Amino acid sequence: MTETPITLSDIAALAALANGIIPADARDAGAASVHAGPGIAERMRRSPYAPVYVAGLAAARDLAQTIFSKPVPELDATQMHELLAALAAQSPAFFRRIRADVCALYLSDAGVWQRIGFPGLSTDHGGYPDFDQPQL
Repeated sequence: MTETPITLSDIAALAALANGIIPADARDAGAASVHAGPGIAERMRRSPYAPVYVAGLAAARDLAQTIFSKPVPELDATQMHELLAALAAQSPAFFRRIRADVCALYLSDAGVWQRIGFPGLSTDHGGYPDFDQPQL
């Protein structure tokens, strides 16, 4: 498999899009807390989904420029929300892929687990004996 070349501009756009998917709040810096932009760029480099990312990033750049006359990383939160909605409609494969990758990176981070109250891997605690009971 060949590697997809990724530029600093790509990483900045991926980071901005990731931060739009999981924005910062009072608990943490959102996707930025797990360095989602560079993480997704690294995944993209060798991924079979690289063509989806390349086309999606081009669509994101074009939409941001057409709608807001700005590059993706310069959009404010409201503009990013609008851009992500436009991408979901225009490039659904890209939107689904980036959303899945951002969520996977975020939710696989042990620091995030602590912030959201997830106790960690069940194997670290001998399993969850109440797995078959409704969780409150």
